Amino acid sequence: MQNSFVRRFLFNKLHVRGSYVELTDVWLTVSGQKEYPEGVRQFLGELIVANILMTSNMKLDGKLTTQINDNPKIDLVISECTSDLKVRAMAKFSMPAHKDEQISYTDCINKGVLVINVSSNTQNKRYQSIVTLSSHDLATALDEYMLQSEQLKSLFVIAYTDNRVVGFMLQQLPEHNVIEKGEIERVFMLANTLTRHELLNKQIEILLAQVFPEDDIVVFDRQVVEFKCTCSHDRVLEMLRNLGKEEVLSIIAEKGKIEVTCDFCNMHYVFSNNDIQDMFNTMCVNIESISKEIH
Repeated sequence: MQNSFVRRFLFNKLHVRGSYVELTDVWLTVSGQKEYPEGVRQFLGELIVANILMTSNMKLDGKLTTQINDNPKIDLVISECTSDLKVRAMAKFSMPAHKDEQISYTDCINKGVLVINVSSNTQNKRYQSIVTLSSHDLATALDEYMLQSEQLKSLFVIAYTDNRVVGFMLQQLPEHNVIEKGEIERVFMLANTLTRHELLNKQIEILLAQVFPEDDIVVFDRQVVEFKCTCSHDRVLEMLRNLGKEEVLSIIAEKGKIEVTCDFCNMHYVFSNNDIQDMFNTMCVNIESISKEIH
């Protein structure tokens, strides 16, 4: 059963929109790939939900990637979401020497930078934003990012449990008018009363009716979110090809084979000496063919 989804909603009389994300099966798939310290696990779950919330309201055919860099306790936390809501995510870190030095949620959020990359398939362009992390939670960091980088008043609320992660985003549309300003402020004040407990325990239609009783809100049908890794045999071969013939053959000479495991889905790829020789022989044939065409 697919029980991870997005529900978008729109205020009929105000230039305000939002999204609600619920992850269960997708979250269990992602979090089950590796054994994470609880603080890292929570942060990863929140980052995936935030990634989906931002992607769901973007008008593009492409992908939005969010990642944490330059954090002293974690090497990398990354989440990817395509415009058709296919996601993958993972975290890399070094295990502390002692149990009392476990990486906490605070360790993940109070240092480093949040890097947001938007890639468009149709325009063949990439946009990047970098935000310094110094907040007490990810939702607050995202509120600040949207206001500073996009000049859009936004509110994120994210609720995490071991088996389920839920997120809510409210966003002011750029084309609002001055007359609406007071009403938009009212809506955001009401949204600030939303608690994580309510988010986890109430359906989105009930939640919106309770938090915004005076407003006419349209809630759209659910859109399914799925886990999908983009790794493949051919992609790994391409990565090996980019390393260069000399380096790849030296690994084969030392180990007899090359083994690669995907960090996102744990898919294991094994390449023999014959596989590698065939790859480079094919590359040589292609180069010769191109050379003949040129001449």
